[in-house]
Amino acid sequence: MDKFHLFNVTNIIRAIFSWDVVPEDLRSSILLENFTVRTQLSRIASILGTIVASAIAFKWHNDIYFREILIFFSFVVVNYIIIFIMTIMWIKIKQKDKYLSKFMIIFNIFTFLQGTFWSFYLIFVMSVALVLQQALVLSVFIGLISISISSGPLSTMLAFSFPLIIGAFFSLYVAGHIKSYAFDVSLLCYTLFVFLTMIVLNRKMLERGVSMLRLQQTNETIRILLHEFEENASDWLWETDANGQLKHPSARFVEVAHQSALSICGDLFEFLAGDDQALRLARDAQGDVFEPLRCRMAERKPFRDIVLPVNMAGERRWWSLTGKPAKDHTGAFIGYRGVGSDVTAMHRSRERIAYLACHDTLTDLANRSEFNNTLGQLLADDSQTSAALLCLDLDQFKAVNDSYGHGLGDSVLRAVAHRIRGAIRDRDVAARLGGDEFSIVLPSNDEFDATAVANRVIDRVSRPYKFDGVTIEIGVSIGIALAPRDGTTPEDLYKNADLALYRAKDCGRGTWRLFDRSIDRHLQDRRGLQRDIKRALRDGELFVEYQPVVALATRHIIGLEALVRWHHPERGVLPPSDFIEIAERSGLIGAITAFVLSESAALAAQLPDNIVVAVNLSPLHLREAWLVNQLSAIIEAAGIRPGRIEFEVTESAVLETEGRTLDNLHQLRGIGSRITIDDFGTGYSSLVTLRRFPFDRLKIDRTFINDLERNESDAPIVKAIVDLSQTLGLRVTAEGIETERDAAILQAYGCDDGQGFLFSPPVRQDRILEIFASGHTITGPTVECDSG
Repeated sequence: MDKFHLFNVTNIIRAIFSWDVVPEDLRSSILLENFTVRTQLSRIASILGTIVASAIAFKWHNDIYFREILIFFSFVVVNYIIIFIMTIMWIKIKQKDKYLSKFMIIFNIFTFLQGTFWSFYLIFVMSVALVLQQALVLSVFIGLISISISSGPLSTMLAFSFPLIIGAFFSLYVAGHIKSYAFDVSLLCYTLFVFLTMIVLNRKMLERGVSMLRLQQTNETIRILLHEFEENASDWLWETDANGQLKHPSARFVEVAHQSALSICGDLFEFLAGDDQALRLARDAQGDVFEPLRCRMAERKPFRDIVLPVNMAGERRWWSLTGKPAKDHTGAFIGYRGVGSDVTAMHRSRERIAYLACHDTLTDLANRSEFNNTLGQLLADDSQTSAALLCLDLDQFKAVNDSYGHGLGDSVLRAVAHRIRGAIRDRDVAARLGGDEFSIVLPSNDEFDATAVANRVIDRVSRPYKFDGVTIEIGVSIGIALAPRDGTTPEDLYKNADLALYRAKDCGRGTWRLFDRSIDRHLQDRRGLQRDIKRALRDGELFVEYQPVVALATRHIIGLEALVRWHHPERGVLPPSDFIEIAERSGLIGAITAFVLSESAALAAQLPDNIVVAVNLSPLHLREAWLVNQLSAIIEAAGIRPGRIEFEVTESAVLETEGRTLDNLHQLRGIGSRITIDDFGTGYSSLVTLRRFPFDRLKIDRTFINDLERNESDAPIVKAIVDLSQTLGLRVTAEGIETERDAAILQAYGCDDGQGFLFSPPVRQDRILEIFASGHTITGPTVECDSG
């Protein structure tokens, strides 16, 4: 606690004396400078103070107390003499570092004594003076206190003013004629004002001193650097006569020009142009490249860092020239003298930086910023507010990256950019906005032109690519918006072209679509859901419910089916049918599957070892090369056997499958997981296809189960499916069982398992854990947990 108080006191003192504004390395210099100013002012103050003290003594020379007054006067004057002598000594002592600190302390002591002698002197005079004379003495007190508000260390100011302030209050106490609270309050307020003013002025002077010293240090650094530059610079001196003819080239000039000293002569501009015809004509797209230099030299004005293109030894270089007119002793103009430097590398770097600032580094197409500027300029031109915006998105490019890596993916993007450049006209601008997204802007809103460009781009981009023996096939979908019909701002055009692109992808990809306002609302709703899915994955809006699968013979729970739900903040709880297809099209289905599997595997780890949890796999997800690695890693992280997880695939996925899907199914079966064909009977099943796949279970779609007792057409189909499954060695599960009669019929047909609202609706994880903890039924007839 004591240390804390000591720390606070130290901080207060530092703040009063403004030590915090002075860096450690400058304190001695600042103190020396301020003390020097203080001694200079003290020298003058000693003379003026002696005069004032003498005037007061003379005023009372006929008084009976003159002898006592003379004693006090002597102390004041003698101390002033000592201070005056010390100010003279300071001129020599400040050169000797070892005496400085002691001298400052001694000087402050005598300054304090000076304030003390003045106080005793004036207090005694106040005690013997009449009322008007007392007012005069009090005014001298105030004047002396005011003198302390001057430049110099705050310690010296306080040493002089502190005894004077004490003396002023004491003089009011001994005064017999002017005793009044008004005088006391006024003097108190004034002394506080003086004290605060001393602190503020001291801080300002210290800040000014720091700034001055920093400026001196900077100037010294600059001086040293300039000196080194003069000795080691790679620049050169150049000189012309009054007619602009080069003369006296320096050795460095000769070296940089790659010419002999004798050949560096003649007209300056002819020399700079060399044998470059374009520079000799001094014309380029912006006009005379030498015009800034010509004008300054014609007006005989100095110039600095004028950058010009030059031709030296057949090579285009860039020089920076600085010069000023030279005059002889009579003031007559005799030419120019200056410094030149080769800034070619810097100029080329700036050109490269400027190029990179508006171009995509991978494809060399315009980048998003440059493209937005171009589009904005087209739309801002009052004379031509027509434009066409084409938004492009590559089809199947994500699969290329996943299968072959980003290196090959970058090669594909470069090749696509090359083909896009070849499909557009010189006046059109193409850009890569990021990833596999490209855009094209046409300076015309002609629908035929826009669709013709779109057709050319689709045709060229969709042709096969070959890289080191690998053939890549991708496509491109394009959305088109026309200005001003579909929007007059870049934001509107982007939004509407993006909606048209979404429709092109929705129509099968590899095609283009024009923006159609009539379907805008529907597409915006779907795009809104697509954006929201990303947020749902990030913010934990998705959750999983589980529907028990029951053995019909024993009514024991043998497994669970995981069903993902989305708790949308605006639309409420959404079933999978409302967002899974959108997730598939937006490439987010893999993340959703990973989430569901992770939740399901974590739940399985808490249930009996014989309970299997079924997770649905999307047809698109089944084609991913990294699918098995992703799913097996999640199962392993949960610490359960792969056989505890059953993957369900739809019949349509089987019928529309490709080689990658078959490989993935075999690999999933190979690690020990079970494979189920879901919704069987809703497609055009092929027995050959079913035989090729390693299925463990077949699930009969709920459309065949509803009202099975009275629906005579469905019952034979269900019986045939069960018989077929038994023949193929597959376990059968019936979905959507809602009545005991349906369950009895299915059991009679030989169906193994069932699920539906008869047994339990889908419920949350905590309810599943309660069921397995208690072994009691949740709805309908008794449902027991098969734990053995």
